[in-house]
Amino acid sequence: MQPDGYEIQACPTSDSFGGKPAVPYSIDTCESEAELLGIEADWNRLSEAAAFPNVFTTFAWFRTWALELVETHQRRRFQPYVLVLRQDGKVTGIAPFMRVVTSQFGLRLRKLEFVTPYADYNELVLGAEPADQTRAVIDLLARKSKEWDIVDLRQLHATPEGIRRIEGALRLAGLAHRLYSERDRCPYMTIDGPFSEILNRRSSRTRGTFRRMETRLKGMAAEDLRVRIVERPHEEPGLLQKMISIEAQKRVGGKLTSPFLGRYPEAFSSLFRTLGQRGWLAVGVMEMRERLLGWELVFRCGRKLWSYQGAYDHEFARLSPGTMLLPAFIDYGFSRGFTEYDFLSGEESYKLKWATGFHRTYRLLLWNPRWISTLCAFAYLKLQARPQTQNQVTSMEDPMHGQ
Repeated sequence: MQPDGYEIQACPTSDSFGGKPAVPYSIDTCESEAELLGIEADWNRLSEAAAFPNVFTTFAWFRTWALELVETHQRRRFQPYVLVLRQDGKVTGIAPFMRVVTSQFGLRLRKLEFVTPYADYNELVLGAEPADQTRAVIDLLARKSKEWDIVDLRQLHATPEGIRRIEGALRLAGLAHRLYSERDRCPYMTIDGPFSEILNRRSSRTRGTFRRMETRLKGMAAEDLRVRIVERPHEEPGLLQKMISIEAQKRVGGKLTSPFLGRYPEAFSSLFRTLGQRGWLAVGVMEMRERLLGWELVFRCGRKLWSYQGAYDHEFARLSPGTMLLPAFIDYGFSRGFTEYDFLSGEESYKLKWATGFHRTYRLLLWNPRWISTLCAFAYLKLQARPQTQNQVTSMEDPMHGQ
């Protein structure tokens, strides 16, 4: 990995920005597979020590999807563009970006973005000095503005304090931006008791529906029907292939849906192995003897469970495999100290039925003063992003201001 030669001075103490006394950071960029492998151990260390662990910002997630994008996309050229912050030689923060070169609106566009749209929460992987590190990353983006035209960060997961840090850093760096709330919120359910206790707080109709289903499942015990949580799914031979087979039958509104695991079998095989070994995922399954009837893939992020994907065999729809895996995960979570079951992005009715709150994510668009960037930003905002006024969080200069 070749240093860029930049020594970034983190911001001084500021009440508005929240920074601490200035400390220097050096920043390198990783743009190849070999360079990525060189920071694997440090990336894993930062991910696992995070105050709010996020599977979508792990090394395994980034590398798996980076390889997939580079190998399978012909019309767009993908390349890792990972910023690595060091202090006294030690890796202290990572900005996990990809650079995408494509043609849009008749122009060659170089865009920086998070690695994949398949992540519900994206963020920087920061250490103990998030304010200073955020400033350092954005300062470097401003210094290297000749290498990008648009920075488009989707599903940005940030607290109000984190948003203030980002905007403070952008103002200091002189980068114009737009920040919007993403349209879909992420419903979540607080785990504050076993499922039976949580169910008792629901309506009599909901309680009756679940108890009828439980009775039906108990009546099939003689047929070896069971529901279980697989904590080490990578160690169960053939499980992923069974899940892919079930997913191929998945329907929404009576119509077959495009498979996801089945579209990227090699990527998910890699994720099962790498994330499974590090304890980041679990799979809930409903089975009858050796036959898989339904499954739910859930990520374990700190003290939270994130429900990512699921499918069931429509021949056994009467058993409601998808619905009946929820009680299993709630009881599993409660018994192991998890405090939240996050349904992730989307406000489908089955999620809203159980939601006790919502998490928000944001979309951040950045552009620089170069005319091509400004022109791309104008076209991007007007023709592609199509943000809605009520979702706008903040607005700095107009893309065409001063041009």
